[in-house]
Amino acid sequence: MVRLILLTGVSIIAVHASTAMAQATGTDVGADDRLSEIVVTADRNERSLQDVPISISAFSAQALEKSNVTEAKDYLQFAPNIVFTEDGATGPRSIDVAIRGVGNIKSSDLVTTSSAIGYYIDELNVGAVANGTINPQMLDVERIEVLRGPQGTYFGRNSLGGAVSINTVRPKDRFEAEVSGSYGSFDTWDFRGILNVPLAEGLYVRGAYLHSESGGVVKNVNPNGAPDSGYVDNTARFALRAEPGSGLTIDASLSYTRENAGLDDTVPSGVIDNDTKQTLGNANLMPISQGLGFYPENQRLVNHNAPEYNRNRFLIANMRVKYEGELVDLSSVTGYLYSRNSRLFDQDNISADIFNRVVKGHTKSYSQELRIASKPGSSFKWTFGGLAARDYLEQFSNVYVGSARTYTDPLTGVTTRYLPDRFPDGFPLNQRNRTSKVNSYAVFGEGVYRLGRVSFTLGARYTRDKVQATQFGVLASNVPLPDAGASSSFNDFSPRLVVNYDVNDDVHLYTSVSSGYKAGGVDINRSVVRAFKPEKLWSYEAGFKTQLLDRRLRVNGALYYLDWKNIQVVSAFLADPNDISSSTQLTLNASKATSKGAELEVQALPMRGLQLGLNAGYLDAKFGAFPDAVVFGGGQFDLTGKRVPKSPKWNLSGNAEYGFDLTSSADAYVRAEAVYRSSLEGNLDATAAPLQGLAPFPYLSPSYTVVNVRAGLNAGPISAQVFVENLFKKDYFSGTYDHFGLAGIRLKPHPRLWGLRLTWKTN
Repeated sequence: MVRLILLTGVSIIAVHASTAMAQATGTDVGADDRLSEIVVTADRNERSLQDVPISISAFSAQALEKSNVTEAKDYLQFAPNIVFTEDGATGPRSIDVAIRGVGNIKSSDLVTTSSAIGYYIDELNVGAVANGTINPQMLDVERIEVLRGPQGTYFGRNSLGGAVSINTVRPKDRFEAEVSGSYGSFDTWDFRGILNVPLAEGLYVRGAYLHSESGGVVKNVNPNGAPDSGYVDNTARFALRAEPGSGLTIDASLSYTRENAGLDDTVPSGVIDNDTKQTLGNANLMPISQGLGFYPENQRLVNHNAPEYNRNRFLIANMRVKYEGELVDLSSVTGYLYSRNSRLFDQDNISADIFNRVVKGHTKSYSQELRIASKPGSSFKWTFGGLAARDYLEQFSNVYVGSARTYTDPLTGVTTRYLPDRFPDGFPLNQRNRTSKVNSYAVFGEGVYRLGRVSFTLGARYTRDKVQATQFGVLASNVPLPDAGASSSFNDFSPRLVVNYDVNDDVHLYTSVSSGYKAGGVDINRSVVRAFKPEKLWSYEAGFKTQLLDRRLRVNGALYYLDWKNIQVVSAFLADPNDISSSTQLTLNASKATSKGAELEVQALPMRGLQLGLNAGYLDAKFGAFPDAVVFGGGQFDLTGKRVPKSPKWNLSGNAEYGFDLTSSADAYVRAEAVYRSSLEGNLDATAAPLQGLAPFPYLSPSYTVVNVRAGLNAGPISAQVFVENLFKKDYFSGTYDHFGLAGIRLKPHPRLWGLRLTWKTN
């Protein structure tokens, strides 16, 4: 019924569009047919993208809308040297991001305590505790900035590789309303609404709501399990802005997201990994297809008996206060984040009830940041600030025995035993209950001195982190282990030096040296306590930013070299090879790695109505001395000189868009996009696969090229868009999901998708 109402409303809007008045196409082209200025807040000040000496990719609201961006992976694919894998660590929307090769390094779908990439929504750090990197649905977003390289001074907390900053639209002093609906492949549809109301002089409110559903790509042929990988998601946000006068501005917001999904949208590869073979004590295990086949022939069907589910909840409360005084500006950012996730999935990956896995967890994060800054206009500008934050993570993970110990193949009649009868139903094979608490304090400052066309920037951040970890209620061989706890403290000083030279108003050159830091921690497994060191990274970068041909051509680029030490590598193994319930997770420190590469971003307006874009990244990231890497089921391997996971040599994207007038009151556009990524290893298991004599598939994610096409119509308050993504139905996967299972390592297919979106908004 809801879908019928949506489609009826969409039809009415479409009829009304024929007589509506004209509206801008929403491109990043100004009224004078030149490239519009892009304003960013990478250094906590509103400045033109071209004036900031940092390698940044920025996406405006119009660009996000035209590319049908609904989540992080949709825009990250267009940023040079930003790579993600869909690893399923915390559900079907889970992605693992690396910038210039720097990210979280782990085996399979293990969860890390801290992230190497900073994630921010309206200046609030929402990724400090990686119980699942928040991958928010795009709702009422004004701008997204992706910053490459360590961002220690302003973003600080665990922004070792870079930062992703999402800025939502703030309440405005005028009435605005927007209604949008879409329908597409696999019975996927959404409805969103936005309302902005000025309540009084200096007091405005804004609300936004998004409901999205999908029938899911993957279907389950087993009536006892979850029917499909479909989802039902809801997100709501309420924001208030108060401007009482005397230079004071208060922005407060509250957002809540509720995600409910069925089974993971993955299919089996038919390749049994070494972890499964070792755990079950059978090196000759053969994959079970149950007549469905394996990827790539089978990209739609699974046979799971478990009632699988994935549920996530996010609550974010944020308050920003700014006071613009006569002598200085004061800013405060206060935030609270609560997230909760629970999931049940069929660990054996077949119809027999042999193994199931339950994961539950929640996080709480509090933070308070204060900044004081000089007034603009002088040759010397400065900013000082401080941060206090507390993050808490609680996670429960249990792989347990089901009711079956054997499986009989219906095609051959052969029965295979996987577990001895001595294991009772519900026996915990792999149990991990843990908490992690991080108290973080930091002070930072930066000064910029301009001397003619040259400016010098010197900044630094001092951080102190105290990490506490506990293990509780864990069984090993069905015997309770004693609870355990430990703590450790870490200090860091991360400086930054930048020299910027303005050749003229349109050509800027810069070079920088900066440092980044990721806190250490404590592993507690089977009552064994082991601390691991913090990561440290030094970045050396030189870049240029240019606007040429009367602002019809923009070319930005950078060269960089990263020196990355004490890399935290998360892996797991059987502490006792004869005890399948002895799985242990630990974090090792690889000695070092280096990453070098280049980035180029080009935007051009060669003729009226035509826009062209090109983004290119070259990346060479390799481990230094790492002779004792531990991987799932494969023992120790020397990965010295091997490529760091999530480090493709090349990543390229391009787009072409042509806009034209249909009548005096309507215009339209057509747009094509292409994305290329060379092969990569998604995790540590993949990096070590050749050393174990394993075939490349599915450990090595092969190179791929994906083409998307879009077209849109704008007529007054009405706009319509149609799109086809993965036009040529390229079979590809970005990484591997959970490795353990009797049908093989899991992969996420990417079929062709089509859709239609209709939008009404006030002028």
